[in-house]
Amino acid sequence: MHQSAGAEPSTLSWLQTTVQEVLQLAEGEEVSARTLRELAATSLQTVGVQYRILRESSVQLEMSELIGDASIAELAALIDGRRQGAA
Repeated sequence: MHQSAGAEPSTLSWLQTTVQEVLQLAEGEEVSARTLRELAATSLQTVGVQYRILRESSVQLEMSELIGDASIAELAALIDGRRQGAA
C-alpha cells in the first residue's frame, strides 16, 4: 500500500480538508502523517470520508484501505495512482 511517489499537492490538500471537515477537526490540525484510526475516526465518519472520495474523485477506496496503516498522505497518493491507472 505504501507508494514511493507522493500525492499531487492538490489531492493531498483536498483530502486533508475533507478529513478535517468530516471528522470535525480544527482547520490547522495536522492530519497528513496520521491514519484515520490515529485521528479517532468513527466508522460512520470513515464511511463519510469514503463517500466524499468517491463522489469528488471517482476513486473507490475500500474500507480496509481507509482503516489500515496508510496515512492521509499515503491515501492521497493511492487516489492519484488510481486516477492515473484509470486514464
